[in-house]
Amino acid sequence: MASGYLIATRFELLYDAALRSGRYDNNPNTTKPIYGVPHKSRAILPPNFPRYRGINRDPLRALSYEEAKFFTEAGTPSVASEATALLNKIELSTGREDGWVTSANDIECVWNALGGGQNKYEVIFGKEFGDPALPPKGALFLGCDVAYFCSDHFSCICDALFIPIWHGTDPEGMLFRDHFFKLNEHGLFDSNEQALDYLHYYLSFDWTERDDNFTSIEIYSVTL
Repeated sequence: MASGYLIATRFELLYDAALRSGRYDNNPNTTKPIYGVPHKSRAILPPNFPRYRGINRDPLRALSYEEAKFFTEAGTPSVASEATALLNKIELSTGREDGWVTSANDIECVWNALGGGQNKYEVIFGKEFGDPALPPKGALFLGCDVAYFCSDHFSCICDALFIPIWHGTDPEGMLFRDHFFKLNEHGLFDSNEQALDYLHYYLSFDWTERDDNFTSIEIYSVTL
């Protein structure tokens, strides 16, 4: 079980970037958008359309200035900042990885270090189903994601219903329709039971992501 804070990119920015890439415009099965997948005919999301606010949103990564220089010289342009360098120090001291932070004080320090960059991100708190950790005081419950904490923040909701990157979804946009319509305004399920039901259904297909650590993860919005 696990819990912690994460600084995640705002969904509108991810949607816009995916839209501009045009990678989802050539679906041979339909000329209309499916689920929450970016589509040129839906350049502007309707007011009440679900906006995914789970963990699979290009979170702020730890990166020191030295590492950024090394990666850039090796051919991968990288830019560190005060916030990424601070996050790197925190990860080295705590042993946590992939942007997850345990301490409320630590996440607040990283958030403050972002300065003007805060408009690109939001702070969330996540905890696995069954984890005894309590969300921070004043946090707003957003819903339940279907994902795992380790590695790349993969979410079965995001990859199948919003921004397919790894395994994707069915081109016809039919297999997950019933579950998509159960999502709340934050693109998450309202309960762990709904999330685990979706996970069971998702894993019934042999082309989807497999991982023993998949579970329901409660997501909370944190204001600092």
